[in-house]
Parts: sequence; C-alpha cells; structure tokens
Amino acid sequence: MQESTSREKILKKVRSALIQQTPNPYPKLDYDSSVYQPQADDVTELIFAQHFSEAGGNFLFCENKIEFAESLLNLAEEKKWKEIICTEKQLSGFLSEIAFPHQTNLRSQTAEAVITTCECLVARTGSILVTSANSYGRVIPFFTPVHIVYANVNQIVNDLKDALLLMKSKYNECIPSSMTFITGPSKTADIEGIVITGAQGPKELFLFLTDEN
Repeated sequence: MQESTSREKILKKVRSALIQQTPNPYPKLDYDSSVYQPQADDVTELIFAQHFSEAGGNFLFCENKIEFAESLLNLAEEKKWKEIICTEKQLSGFLSEIAFPHQTNLRSQTAEAVITTCECLVARTGSILVTSANSYGRVIPFFTPVHIVYANVNQIVNDLKDALLLMKSKYNECIPSSMTFITGPSKTADIEGIVITGAQGPKELFLFLTDEN
C-alpha cells in the first residue's frame, strides 16, 4: 500500500509538471550557431597541426609531392618497414612512379604500415575523417601498427559540423555507412586505468600535409 501511494504521488507530480510547464527563462538563447568562431584558412592549418600533435600524431608538412616522396622514403628507411600497403589507385600509382615498394593486397596480416588518403581534416579537434567509401573500406586503417595519411591543405575544415556538412554535400543521399574520426594513435585505459597505445588500432599515426593537389 505504501509503495502504491508513493507511486501515485510521483505520477501526480509528473502529470502536474506536464500540464503546467515552466516557461523558458532564456528565450533568446541561440542553439543553432556554433560556439566556436570560424577561423581564416591560413590559421586553420596551424590550429590543426597543434591539436593533431597534442593528440599524439606525427605531423609533417610538405610543399609538394616531390618533398612528400622524399620524406616518405626517409621515414620508411628510418623505421625499417618492409611491408607497406596502399590500396588507393591514384595514390598507389604515384608510389609506383617514385619506385616506392608497396603492395595492394588487403589480406596481408604482416603489413607494418598502411598509406591512405582521407575525406577531410578537422582543425578544432586535430582529427582525420575516413569513411567506408574509400577503397580500403572499414578495415585497413585499423589492423596495421602504423597508419600514414596523405592529405592536402584544402581538405581542412574548422569543426566536426563542417566535416559532416561536407560529407552530405559530397555524397548527397548516399552517405557512407561508416565514418570514423581518428584523433591520434589508438589508446585505451580500460585495464587498471593504465594508458596503452596501439591496443585497438595503430600505435603510430603520421600525417603528410601538402600544399599541392
């Protein structure tokens, strides 16, 4: 009986609240505009580089493709990578032109690194957006120890909202089934609160940003 009485009291208060709604004390609040002010194009590059580096990413700026090729070759030699994957036709074609050793076999389980492009870069969070619409689908950027991304400065957007609007504009009604924002290398602290890098994805993330299409 006591439980029924308590239940009725609670329901009575709920009904009363629904009938006598409290007027909004802040009717002029703007819920649509972003709280972050848009930045100039030359500033977004610096903001992205800062946030990307703070998240643990390795940022390398290249003025053109030739500089990108030289930096990539030096990095591969330094890390002593022997098996690198690139499945994207245009990017793989460029790597073949510079005689950079790589393979396009998606089934490789021994690859040390993968090279991909991306949809865009988000300045405010230092994130990289990849989707299942790319040739590597859902899997490739996540099973190799190292993920290398090749991008251009014109792919930088201010915020996550801008990235989503870009996807809607690019794909119309056929938005990719999977969209992933990568912010630094994979990390987890699920085990006794100890931060472990590379437990659920690449332990190293490199971004080559060029100023040339």
